[in-house]
Amino acid sequence: MKTILKSILFLAIASAANAKENLSADAQAVDAACSQDAATAGCGTEKVGTGLLKCLAAYKKSHKEFKFSEGCKTAKQKMENDRKSNVARPNNIN
Repeated sequence: MKTILKSILFLAIASAANAKENLSADAQAVDAACSQDAATAGCGTEKVGTGLLKCLAAYKKSHKEFKFSEGCKTAKQKMENDRKSNVARPNNIN
């Protein structure tokens, strides 16, 4: 019984680590894909997790003509989808 619980715990931890790596990779992809958009919006020093997405959203809100590049939109959407799938599949053990 202890072996089974240890195995389940190990798999949960490994799954959580993998999910965190995926989100980290997504954040790096958004940083790279949105770098030109960030420069246009005056958010050049920001990164995902330190205000980039808020800065871009604020710029978009005040500049209605601003359009995100296709690469930036795709990267942001992938990151959002990955976050949603991680919420839908929690890694807790009950």
